[in-house]
This record gives sequence, C-alpha cells and structure tokens, in this order.
Amino acid sequence: MTRIGWATDIHLSVCTDEIRQQFYDEVRLTNVDALWIGGDIGEADNIEDLLTELLTAVETKVYFVLGNHDFYFGSIHKVREAASQFCERFENAVYLSCSQVQEVTPGIGLVGHDGWADGRFGNYETSMIMMNDYRHIQELSRFGKLERWDYLKEQGDLAASHLREVLPEAMQRYGEVYVVTHVPPLQDACWYEGQTADDQWAPHFTCKAVGDALLEVAAQYRDTKLSVLCGHTHSPGICHPAPNVTIYTDGAEYEHPRLSRVIELE
Repeated sequence: MTRIGWATDIHLSVCTDEIRQQFYDEVRLTNVDALWIGGDIGEADNIEDLLTELLTAVETKVYFVLGNHDFYFGSIHKVREAASQFCERFENAVYLSCSQVQEVTPGIGLVGHDGWADGRFGNYETSMIMMNDYRHIQELSRFGKLERWDYLKEQGDLAASHLREVLPEAMQRYGEVYVVTHVPPLQDACWYEGQTADDQWAPHFTCKAVGDALLEVAAQYRDTKLSVLCGHTHSPGICHPAPNVTIYTDGAEYEHPRLSRVIELE
C-alpha cells in the first residue's frame, strides 16, 4: 500500500512558525510515502525558502504545482524558472509543470500543471470581478481588461499543451492516472460554499483549456481511470464529467494548512 498526502492552498507565508511546524508534523505523523501539493504555497519572494523548509521538515518526496498566489509580487516566467531550477538542486522535489510522467506505483501514474484561470467559462467581458492577480503579478498588471484576457487564454493553452503532451503516455501505461493542478478545469468543478461558480466568478477561477484537454484524452482511453486533484476556491466539491473521470476540488483555510486527504493506493 502506497500512502499519498494531498494538500492544496496551504499559504505557508501567512502562517506563524508554530503553525507551519504543526503542518509538517501532520505530514510526518501520517506516514505518507509522498506529498502532493496543489499550489498557493507562498509568494514569489519566499516560495523557494518555504519549499526548502517544507522539504527538510516533512522528510518525504514532494510533488507540486504552483498557484496564482505563488506568483504575487513577481513574474510568472521567473517563478516557474526558479521552481524548475530548485528541483534540479533538490532530488526530493518534483515540479510537475516541467516534468514528464511520474510513476506512483506500477499501476498508477502522475502528471500535472499549474493551470491558469483562462476566462473562457462564464462571461469575462461583463464580469466586474477584479482579482488581486491582476494587480500583483507582473505580466498581468501591465494589461487592460481585454489585453489581459488574451494573456490569460495563452496561459491556459500553455497548461493544456503540457497535459496533451504527457497525459496520453500516462493513460497508455497505467490503469489509473492522477492529475494535479491548481485551477478547477471545469465550471462544474469550481465550488464555493456548496455551489458552483456563476458566470461572474467562473472566468477567474476555471481553466477551460485544461478541462478540454483532460476530457479529450480521457475519451481516447476509456479503460483508464482519471482522477483530477485541484483547489484554488478554498471550498470542496466533487464532479464526474465522464464515466472514467472524477475531479476533486479540495477546500482550504488561511492560516490553517492541513492535509486535504490521504490517498491509499494499491
């Protein structure tokens, strides 16, 4: 039996040293064989220090993607590059957005990507929502609304392209595949307080490009089970968009990082 700890939106940068240590203790005491993290670990100016601290403390291999908060006060390109270089220095860290298929067990594979809210679900043009992302991330802060939309779609397409590259191999090789991402890939998977996002909020909290890629590949490999783990909304929910696809959107609470679930795999 392989035990996987899954956590998302842990926001370690807003936690005291004591609270961070409590989270690390939880991971260790749960005796997981690996830790999967769904992004929003910190911000651009502290993400490497937090990952170093986490890796040292939990004493297990960590597979992660990044969330929107991880790019705050910095650049998407530069933070992703730094995350990739970080994993070259630490063999127990795997940044899934820059990685090929990972074997979890002989029958189970893992892939992932940060994803990005690409404005394609709901109605971006009429939405009055102004995300902090658009103020605090370098690439987004320089754009007006419609120019920003073009960039959001480019980022969604980049995430989908990575998954279209790695997911078919995983679906061919394994009977079950997990995808780790930050942003819910469907509007029906974008949960908040028991309801799915309306057309005002969905453009900023979903990645249609990734959802399309997942469902297209899953339809080609109907005998392979595909489980998608995401977060971003801080509210839990489950979506079954296809017979062989389940999307788990897990909740989170600021200043209280925790394991969202422990997955036991044969």
